[in-house]
Amino acid sequence: MEKLIKENIVYLFLVAAVFIGGIYATYYYGSLAITSHDEANHKKEELQVKQEKLEQIKRQKLASESKKENTSGKVIYEVMGQQFSPEASFGIMFENILSNITNSGVRIRSIDYNYQPLDDKILMTKAAGYNACELSFITVGNYTQLQNFFKNIAKEKYLSSLYEVYIEPYDKNKTILVARFKIRLYTKTI
Repeated sequence: MEKLIKENIVYLFLVAAVFIGGIYATYYYGSLAITSHDEANHKKEELQVKQEKLEQIKRQKLASESKKENTSGKVIYEVMGQQFSPEASFGIMFENILSNITNSGVRIRSIDYNYQPLDDKILMTKAAGYNACELSFITVGNYTQLQNFFKNIAKEKYLSSLYEVYIEPYDKNKTILVARFKIRLYTKTI
């Protein structure tokens, strides 16, 4: 047996080396496979978290777009700079209202201004920079002229509210209407 071992010692070392190399390779590549599998699972979890965040962002975007679609699309007129008083910030809006009245053919009997209406919801919040002005009008015109005026006011891009509208026929000519109404205008000084 000893003779057999001496003659085949080279082969025994070779088999032992291959056996040890096989164990080492199995351990090395096995640990690489386990590490790769763990990294893949970790990346998969990260991907799921990011996909959930993406879906959440998409839902928020859709919700904000639907809110925008539900609003009237009107904005509060913003005046740049603090050099304007709250009363002066309404100049452009007054001009728009008066040009709408003139273009529709309605005649103005009287205008009253209230720069700080006490019942205004925006002013009650005491938000800095927001201003409100209530215009009380008495106008005279026919049905078509008043209709055109009210349509033009509704089409204005800046936020205003038309309320307390009272329309009655003129005593001497029933085709002429006397309209009493209030328009509330809003500005913000930035």
